Amino acid sequence: MYCCALTPDRKRCANPARDASNFCALHQNESARASDPTRVPHRFGGIFSRVRAALHPPIYDGGKYDVPRALMDAPTSYVIEQLQTHDDSMVRWMSAFVLRKRRAVQALEPLWHVLKNDHTRFVRQQSAVALGKIGTPLVCAPLVEALNHDRDQGVRQACAIALGNLALPDDLRLRIAEEIARVLEREENIFVKWDCIVALGQLGDRRVEKLLTHFQAEEITQVIRDAAQDSLAEIRQRDRAAAL
Repeated sequence: MYCCALTPDRKRCANPARDASNFCALHQNESARASDPTRVPHRFGGIFSRVRAALHPPIYDGGKYDVPRALMDAPTSYVIEQLQTHDDSMVRWMSAFVLRKRRAVQALEPLWHVLKNDHTRFVRQQSAVALGKIGTPLVCAPLVEALNHDRDQGVRQACAIALGNLALPDDLRLRIAEEIARVLEREENIFVKWDCIVALGQLGDRRVEKLLTHFQAEEITQVIRDAAQDSLAEIRQRDRAAAL
């Protein structure tokens, strides 16, 4: 498996990962940042994990689709195989949908591969949604990579939405806000811009206030100005609540 870090141009590192860390020697410092924040390495770990899970419940998923029972009930390994190899793009899409519903952590690597390489945009889009529903910090890298490089606006939108919905530890949350802000500064598509601005409000990083204030004041499109205003209000409300 390749390293799960991104290079400075926001593409996946091509070095092989070392042992079970998911990162190469060059990016070993990323391992601790991307580890599951609910994992507590002592005898009370199970208790604290349940408390943290209650504070940060899984991201709600109201999506529905009538997937054939044979695929819906199939082992995860079989669903992953269909995602990666089936000739029919609709079967690949349904496979990504099933993995999305299962929040299958073991599907992270296959979903990343499909997000990077599948030629059908709606399969890539569903893979981005599925990665977001897995919800661990390791999904940030594939979502940031596709947000920067995917040619389809719908895929980039799915990545922005997924990143905004993640419950991340503070240091990683701030880094992801910076990544989204970096994309927002050069993004031209109005729908992707809107979703990036909403995601910044959800992440709640005050360091992007200047950028959001610029969009609120200078953006030609009213819907973008309104989104920036709402995100600024959300960030400031969160700050006031934290100060109490």
